[in-house]
Amino acid sequence: MLDTQRLIATGALAPLWAGLQAARPYGPSQHWLLDNPYHRPTALADLPLATLEEPVRGDALFTRRSLVLQRLLFNAYEQNNLYLPAKAFTDAEQRAFHDFYEPGFVAANAMLRPALERACFEFLSEEISVDGPWTLGHLEEYCQQLLTRYEAGPSEVCRRVEAATAPGLAAKLFILQVAPDFLSEASQMARALPGNFGPVHSELMKIFIDEFGYGVHPHKHSTLFERLLESLGLRSDVHAYYHWYLPSSLLMTSYFHWVTSHKPRWFEYVGALWWIEAVVPHFNRQFSKVLRAVFGRDGVDTLYFDEHVGIDMHHRRMALDKLIRPMVQRYGEGVIPAMVRGIEASRLLGDLAERDYFEQLDFCEALHTGRALTGSAVEAGRATPRAAGTFFAPDVCDVRTVLAVTAGAVEVDAGYLSPRVLRAGEAVVVPAGRMVGARVVGEGASLWMGPAGAAP
Repeated sequence: MLDTQRLIATGALAPLWAGLQAARPYGPSQHWLLDNPYHRPTALADLPLATLEEPVRGDALFTRRSLVLQRLLFNAYEQNNLYLPAKAFTDAEQRAFHDFYEPGFVAANAMLRPALERACFEFLSEEISVDGPWTLGHLEEYCQQLLTRYEAGPSEVCRRVEAATAPGLAAKLFILQVAPDFLSEASQMARALPGNFGPVHSELMKIFIDEFGYGVHPHKHSTLFERLLESLGLRSDVHAYYHWYLPSSLLMTSYFHWVTSHKPRWFEYVGALWWIEAVVPHFNRQFSKVLRAVFGRDGVDTLYFDEHVGIDMHHRRMALDKLIRPMVQRYGEGVIPAMVRGIEASRLLGDLAERDYFEQLDFCEALHTGRALTGSAVEAGRATPRAAGTFFAPDVCDVRTVLAVTAGAVEVDAGYLSPRVLRAGEAVVVPAGRMVGARVVGEGASLWMGPAGAAP
């Protein structure tokens, strides 16, 4: 049996890690948006191989290390997805396409997957308890109680979007966070379909067919999401906004790849699937209404969200009546704890994603309104001259951080896709755990970036 942890500890995987650090698909970008889905900037250069040995704890999910590990795992899973450009390959796209799917690069990522999965998901076992005893009756009552409680209140995401000083930008920030999943919707479910596992196999296929629009491309759910993006003036090509995916957004998407690719987690997947299908109608109904209020009925295509209000009412009944109940009846009540674990994991990851989004939204709002700005007392001699176009890719700051401009101009963004230009004498304070990026917009710029406590 392959013991990835031992190979890491002994340094046997050091050459493989060095190869990934130098791999073109993980190389840096010089632009806010990415030109193709095969370029996945991932800052491995400063991370030792040993960083894979220690699991990311629940209180360290919003950190730079977590972001890098989440990107690595997400990309490893995504190499099972085929992405093609909308028209003929350019020479650059052709090279990038072959680089991303090159067998050696795919194998290197796959070799690290067990360690990455342990690092990214082990905290779930510490956070979730599924103590029983469980019966089918208890499970059905538990599911109904959870759903009733969830649907009893309004969406906090919708409330926060409406309350923002720039509700349109706040809505777009949220939409970017669901893009890792929605741009290739149901690809995780596709992992669960090969094989032969009885009547529930056919029932799951029915849900899958719905997700893919019954084979009619304009009705495919990912196509509807692309239309939503385009209606808001956003790019719809896959992962153009990769830089802005928060750690929790990648974690949520990767979780469903994990439980569908690891077959012993099948029953956990079915529980997680039920919860996602169950909560979508209540949220989507509200979010669609918010989008129309913010952008106007003619300013946004909400069909993606509207479609799910109806179809997922059906899917949540199917998941319970055609998947969960028949499997408990066939395989016994011993499979229920795994189903409950899936429900609880899905709930927990959803809560974490909301919290991450809310905290990033707060920083975006502070940057947008100027509340995050302060006068810079950094001496010019401590700043570093930077050439025009120098790009600091969006990254998570582990501690409260100051970015100060002593000369020239630097644009700074936190995910609103509307950078704020800082000029000489201005600085921005970035809260710990928040993502920020910057780009020098002219010649003669100098800046300093470091922990707030180290700033003069």
